[in-house]
Amino acid sequence: MIVSHINAAIAAIHLRVLALADGEGRRVGQGTVEYIGMVVMVTLLVAAVAAAAKGWGPDIGSSLKKLLLGAIKKVSGGLGAGAS
Repeated sequence: MIVSHINAAIAAIHLRVLALADGEGRRVGQGTVEYIGMVVMVTLLVAAVAAAAKGWGPDIGSSLKKLLLGAIKKVSGGLGAGAS
């Protein structure tokens, strides 16, 4: 009885060591890093468009602002409703 428990414990440790050697532990949180990278890239793209649109006319910037605020309100469920 005790021998089977010891064998099970050794097998569990062996599997964990193999998983760590495979790099399983290093992949934890990878999706979060990729998501943050995408958010940063979109933010930089929007900032570049806003900077380029400055000379196109006075209401291009305000139209872009309204569009972004609408998108943020839609995604956040109306958390930015008070902002204008």
